[in-house]
Amino acid sequence: MNKKTIITILLALVAMAGQAQTTVKGHVINERGENIEYVSIGIEEDSVGVISDAQGNFTLTIPKGRRDDLTFTHVSYQTTAIPYATYANGHELTVTLKDKVIELAEVVVGRKNKPHTLSGKSWIRTSTACFEGDCKGDIEWGPIFKNRKDYLLTDIMVTIDKCEYEECTLSFNCYEVWDKKFVNVLNKPIYKRVTPADNGKQLSVIPAESVVLKGKKKYCVTISVVDIKGKGRLSFPANFKSSYARHKVKGKMKKIPGCPMIIVKGYEVE
Repeated sequence: MNKKTIITILLALVAMAGQAQTTVKGHVINERGENIEYVSIGIEEDSVGVISDAQGNFTLTIPKGRRDDLTFTHVSYQTTAIPYATYANGHELTVTLKDKVIELAEVVVGRKNKPHTLSGKSWIRTSTACFEGDCKGDIEWGPIFKNRKDYLLTDIMVTIDKCEYEECTLSFNCYEVWDKKFVNVLNKPIYKRVTPADNGKQLSVIPAESVVLKGKKKYCVTISVVDIKGKGRLSFPANFKSSYARHKVKGKMKKIPGCPMIIVKGYEVE
């Protein structure tokens, strides 16, 4: 493969023709009446899906013949399903998601412990990874890695090659990968706003919770674009390393030989 190859994932939703389409509009809130940002909404195992905006609002067009439940998923809340009979009448929905019950484990890190690079050590740029167009939320993408010991996740780092949007919001996530399934290990979302002023800079995000990555287990740290202003594309330095591209609504993933050069760091747990 030529080193100048551009790895591009086109994230525009597929326009689906048909008569008697159902347009679903609504608003997503939590049990305290607060808006929930960037909720993945769609029909599982189908190409129908959308992501709510920063205020929890959404509009979704469902093609003729689809009568499945609509699923609502977010890192911090329990997945909720809305049956066809509820959304088919065209009335605007208010969907309430329930909080997850989170049990925080005590984590002990040695005083003399130094941060370790868990993924991305000695990576050499070989290509460019891109998100293009109206790419909000349906695809997330990142490297696969495994470590021998337990580590406390402390930093996720990525370099912005070029942001052509007026601004955009990135979402970072971390999954344990087993049995061809992605199991979310975060309980709180991680977002980062990016503008053209960040071109050429290395950005770092820090989880707002204690997340331990277990030794000998496979993980995938992903990045996606959940909000944009303007038109253009967002590119990152990339490396030809095994990675997963995952559709957030459908839950399906595809293994590909390249990904953004995402660096993951952590402290060894005693």
